[in-house]
Formats: sequence, C-alpha cells, structure tokens
Amino acid sequence: MSNDESAAGPDGDDLVAETTTLLETFGLTGYEAKCFVALTRIGHGTARELADIADVPRPRVYDSVESLRERGLADVQDSQPRQFRAPEPRDAVETIRREYGERLDRLDGLLPRLQSPEPRDERAGVWVVEGDDAVSDRLVGLADDATDELLLVVAVESLLTEELRRSLSAADERGVTITVGSPSPVVRETIGDLAPGATVLETWTWWEDHPIEPGEISSILMADGRELLVSSNLETDLPSVDRHSAVWTDDERAPLVGLMRPLLANAIRSGSTAHGPA
Repeated sequence: MSNDESAAGPDGDDLVAETTTLLETFGLTGYEAKCFVALTRIGHGTARELADIADVPRPRVYDSVESLRERGLADVQDSQPRQFRAPEPRDAVETIRREYGERLDRLDGLLPRLQSPEPRDERAGVWVVEGDDAVSDRLVGLADDATDELLLVVAVESLLTEELRRSLSAADERGVTITVGSPSPVVRETIGDLAPGATVLETWTWWEDHPIEPGEISSILMADGRELLVSSNLETDLPSVDRHSAVWTDDERAPLVGLMRPLLANAIRSGSTAHGPA
C-alpha cells in the first residue's frame, strides 16, 4: 500500500488536516503546509501531482516548495518536469526542532537585554492564570524558586505533571523542606516515592469528599513563605475533564500571602502522617 493510499479515507483526511494545521503553527503558510504534507505522502512528485493531491494551485506549488527547500524541508531536482522530494519524516522534525531551538536560544539572549537596569517600583500584585498548562507551569516555576521550604496541598492528580514531579524531586535533592498534604492516596504515594525527604500528610481541610467537586480548591503551593499559588477546579462540559484557574503572587507583601502563610502551615501539619522521613 502506498503512502498516499494509506492516508486516504475519513481517518486519513483527519490525519492530513491535523498535520497541516500543526505545521502552520511552526510558521508554514497554508499552501506550504499542504504541499509538504502531500510531498510526504507520495515521497516525490511533480508540481502537477502535488497540485492535485494538495489541492493547491499549480503556480503556488512552485513558490511553496521553494520556501520549503530554503527551510530544508524539500529537495528540488532541476529536470523536465521538475521533481520535488520530501525528506524523511524524522529528518524533517529535527530540522524544525533545530530551527526553533536556535530561535529560542536567540530570544533567550535578547529578552534580558530589554529589561531596564533599574526596575520600576510596583505595588504588591496578585496575578491570574487560566488553563491547565498555565497553572501547571506556574506551580513548577514556584517550586523551582524554593530554596528553604515548600508547602503544597493538591487534590487533583492531573496537576501533578511530570514537570512538577521533577521539580519536587529536585527541591528534595537540594535540601528544601517539603511538606505535602492531599486527600488523594495516589498523590500522597507518588510524592512520597519521588521526594523521600518530604513529609506527606493526609489532609482534608479544604475538602469533604474526593474526587473534589467543581469550583473547589484544587491546589495551594507556598514557596519560602513568600510565593503563593491557589488554584481552583472549574466545571467543564466534558465528564472527568479537569480545567483549572489560579491566582498567584511572588511578592510577600501581597495580603494574600500574609493570610495564607499561617493557615496553610497549620492546616497541612494538622493532617495525619502518611509518609515522612524517619
């Protein structure tokens, strides 16, 4: 069965559409993405073949494939008629990965140079983040900042991402005092395994039942008594699908920090010990 035949049919149409859309997020135009997908499906071909398969006007095939060639995503043979060839999928992915890695490295060097050497004074602020990825990323960032103490309560397993697990493990290894409370046996067991030095407690202060109900607090994290995040579990139209929103601050002057610091410490430590250092 040819690549073209294997991508035919309803499932194949979905595969083509998803791949094309994803390629556009990496900076390819719609025509370029369609031509690249078509070329990958057939391996090599002429402008006429690509135009038919990709549903792209033939004149646009030439400039689209030329752009792909400049990015290392197509080869062009100067024959009659001209022949175009796709790289191996793994090579194409590595080309895109390398291109964006170089851009991110460049951005990493440029952004710090934009900062003023004399930062403006700002009032203590509490910020809002929306969405599971944003909340998880912020949890990871605060955990990575901790140098002395981490207090964490978490009731939703989905927030305990691989990245957060690595951050908690790294904090444990660098000697941060970690205390974790959760009504979830899965969360307690997972953190107990990845951070052997942590004190892990069964805590029900914010919940009556588990799994928790929509609208309830899903996690609270405090780093070094000054950085704080509080997330809530939002109701969605999809069963068993979590979506989270959070407020957070990295300024200990924020009133929320002063209110939560003793409450969080006392609430966690009033729980029953499920795991802890000997």
